[in-house]
Amino acid sequence: MKSVMNKTVLVTGGASGMGKAYVERAVRDGAKRVIIWDLNQAAMEQVKQEFSSSKTEIHTFEVDVTNTELVYQTAEKIIAEIGAVELLINNAGIVISERFIDHDPKKIDLSMQINSTAPMHIARAFLPAMADVADAHIVNISSGAGFMYCPRIIVYCASKWAMLGWSQGLRVELAETLPHIKVTTVTPGHIDTGMFAGAHSKLMPMISTDEMVDAVWQGIKRNKILVARPKAVGLIPFIRGILGFRGWDWLSKVTGTNDFMAGHNDTRK
Repeated sequence: MKSVMNKTVLVTGGASGMGKAYVERAVRDGAKRVIIWDLNQAAMEQVKQEFSSSKTEIHTFEVDVTNTELVYQTAEKIIAEIGAVELLINNAGIVISERFIDHDPKKIDLSMQINSTAPMHIARAFLPAMADVADAHIVNISSGAGFMYCPRIIVYCASKWAMLGWSQGLRVELAETLPHIKVTTVTPGHIDTGMFAGAHSKLMPMISTDEMVDAVWQGIKRNKILVARPKAVGLIPFIRGILGFRGWDWLSKVTGTNDFMAGHNDTRK
């Protein structure tokens, strides 16, 4: 996909944070339609009003992505009434910072559902219609945590490892069966949206929203397999492979990565 001009774009978690930033870029680049999925109806209406003077149609749907039945029902409605989605950005996510022994069991399920299972169902719901368009792209927002294991967010790390593995597998499978549908996996460090407020690490410095959006958009246009920001994030598997687990544990400790989430407030994207 060289451009989103005149395309139909869907962004989950699109009413705030990085999701809203992707919506803004799609509108700016001339998308024909942008579809926002979010739980916050008021925030979606505010975004819709912001872009009311643009040529882009803004459609909003209040969707709890953990409700699998609702995901498929809403996707079916969109395909029937609006048409096939050509760019799907699986952005909705949640991070919960707690020692595992204290972790609320319901929040374990919630993290895995939002960060791992829901993107699979969302992609599955839209893929049949995407198969019938000439050019389509799926962007799955994983995390630099998908390469790591970090105290206090080990459930988040696990969910993003799952997202990363599924997304890369989907890319290979579609390359064999539906090669016009491309897949890009995104592994950001912590972005200045507030989701990781209070987090800190010498290994993973904070990046700006604009930098992240620019990187993802270039990744879409160039059909990149992986978009990692900061770029050092993409080197984590290599570094860990060289150092081994003990060596990586030591590096994580001395760089402050093990205390990455100290003082963090739980939030969704």
